[in-house]
Amino acid sequence: AHTNHSSLFTGKQLSGIEGVTDPRYRIKEEDANRTNREAPSSFTPEVETHHPQVSYRFRCPGPGVFQCTLTDLVFVTTREADLQYGTSQWDERLLQPVGKIPAGPLYNITCSNGAVCQLHFPHCEIQNVLSIDGLLSVVHISTDDGPSFLEPLKITDTHVIVEVSDLSPFGLVWDFMKRFIERKDPVASHVLLFHCPPKPTVQNQKLYVFLLPRNISKDQVDKDYRDWKYLPCTSYCKLIKDQRYTLSCPGAPQGCKILPKRAAEFDLYFGNQYHPTFEIRLPTSTEEVPIRINDETDLVVWEYEVDLKDPNEVPPSVKVLSEVSLVFFLVTDLLLL
Repeated sequence: AHTNHSSLFTGKQLSGIEGVTDPRYRIKEEDANRTNREAPSSFTPEVETHHPQVSYRFRCPGPGVFQCTLTDLVFVTTREADLQYGTSQWDERLLQPVGKIPAGPLYNITCSNGAVCQLHFPHCEIQNVLSIDGLLSVVHISTDDGPSFLEPLKITDTHVIVEVSDLSPFGLVWDFMKRFIERKDPVASHVLLFHCPPKPTVQNQKLYVFLLPRNISKDQVDKDYRDWKYLPCTSYCKLIKDQRYTLSCPGAPQGCKILPKRAAEFDLYFGNQYHPTFEIRLPTSTEEVPIRINDETDLVVWEYEVDLKDPNEVPPSVKVLSEVSLVFFLVTDLLLL
């Protein structure tokens, strides 16, 4: 039977703030205040990849505040618990009737009932817009009740905090009208670089450049590109949805080629697989390359000097010196015989 998704959105707002009576989203006052008393304990979960999805597992040792180092998700727990979570594909048809669009990955979270009382979702907002009422909320997609929206308990510079009871898919969403029609502020973003080293049969090396919202983690990208090497860099920048950006390599060696040749559009996509915004092809002998990204007004929004040298590779001069030293010691040993 066909489900009329628009009927699922009846304006139901579930929250832990004053005046809301739905018991599923009310928690004890001491649990609600826990995040104000405790700094999160960082953990690195076990990772399982079932292409194109990635799942994570972590055993919380007891009550506390725990932050995943790979996704930046924060879990507030009331007791010991086994956490399992991973990304799922958004069905944006569920959001369109109420004017919402994804503002982060959709996470499918499972755990024993009642063990998790709060979730903190990383956002990609800048300070200027965080005070806009109703801009950000969290959608809870229940198989029994359909989607419901949770009003934030609190929004920090980095996270949107909601209180939860039942666990199932959760995702951060924007009010499209308030965020992208009434104003055009940039979103907090980052540039991820991946290097494909030269192969014996190919005369060039490749550098892949991803322009992404800040709350898409490196781990969500490199699962699809295991043969590429991630290059850490000063990655933070601010980018505007649907604006076109150009990449250049000023002073790059002859033979440098940038694809696409024209500007590329910055798209706020949150899914299971991400593709490079730009590809740079360079001669195999290139050890450094400058990268500059400009917006439509030709303003530089990000630049970096990329080091392509393999830190584990022994420089030729050292190799020659080692070989000379070896010959010297061999000759010396022969003379002493």
